[in-house]
Formats: sequence, C-alpha cells, structure tokens
Amino acid sequence: MAYKNKLFHSVNLTRDARSAAHEDGSDLGDLMANPDYLRYSSAIINDALKDGFDVLQLPNGDIVTTGTKIITNTYVWDAAKATLNKARTPSKPTRARKSKATTQEEDAE
Repeated sequence: MAYKNKLFHSVNLTRDARSAAHEDGSDLGDLMANPDYLRYSSAIINDALKDGFDVLQLPNGDIVTTGTKIITNTYVWDAAKATLNKARTPSKPTRARKSKATTQEEDAE
C-alpha cells in the first residue's frame, strides 16, 4: 500500500509542476507549440547529437551544444632538410563532394 501512495504522490507532483509552469507565464509551452521552432530546433539538436555533442535546451528556447573535435596531425621527417614537416592527411569526402565527384567520374566515362 505504501508503494501505491508513493507512486500517486510522484504523479501528483508532476501534475502540479506542469500547472505551476503554466501559471508562471512561461513561454516554453508556447514555444514548444510553435511548428517553426520545433522544425529548426529538432534539426539543430539531431545534427549535434549525430556529431557527438552534448545538447542543452534552455527554458527560453536557447540551445547550447558542447563537444570536442579530435584533430590528428602527422609530422614527417625530411632528412634532406633535417626538419619535421606537417603532412597533409586526405580528408574524408562529404556526401555532397562524394556524389559530385562520382557524377564527374561517370560523365568522364
């Protein structure tokens, strides 16, 4: 019986919190009902999550993304000049570049 009371108590707290949020004049409810905001924010949030970023959506609608980008540098020893030089690593082609390059190769054939 105590478990049932705890469960209903937590449900009541959630309901009370929702009503309190509406009473405070919070624009969050209006913001979440705006289809334009939802479209743009969901695109930003999904892209950030795909890239491994942490996402924080603030009550005023601001979105904060944080993350780290791993950069690898390779240095090659030039024996003739006795120096270390940064070597260029080939970057992965993006989908747009890849499809454009594939299209050009197909046109050349």
